[in-house]
Amino acid sequence: MSAAGIPASTKTGGVRFGRLLSGGTIAATLLLLLLACGGGDASGTTSPPDSGATTGQVEGLVVEVVGRNIVELEMLRIRTSDEQVWTFTSEGPLALSPSHLREHQLFGQRVVVSYVRRGELLVAVEITD
Repeated sequence: MSAAGIPASTKTGGVRFGRLLSGGTIAATLLLLLLACGGGDASGTTSPPDSGATTGQVEGLVVEVVGRNIVELEMLRIRTSDEQVWTFTSEGPLALSPSHLREHQLFGQRVVVSYVRRGELLVAVEITD
């Protein structure tokens, strides 16, 4: 037995781990290829929400955060340097939680929101600090 309580060597354990590793490597490679090929256009960076852009990116200060639950955003408002207020929603968990975004609001730290337009809604697909 190893220190972690896992047998150091088994007949099938090594094969399963090898299959898992190779499957994980393949999955990671496919994910990287999809991300590389599917990058969005950041041309909407300086355009207002009503410009008709389907994807974009905007940077600003957090004005308001409403959580749908502990990991998802119901609504996020940010103010850009030109005083425009942008309102976003989400369709699932993002890298930054509502509580983390509230910290940015409290300390006046900027965030960058990548979004996609779905009808009248701006849906945040990535938020970075």
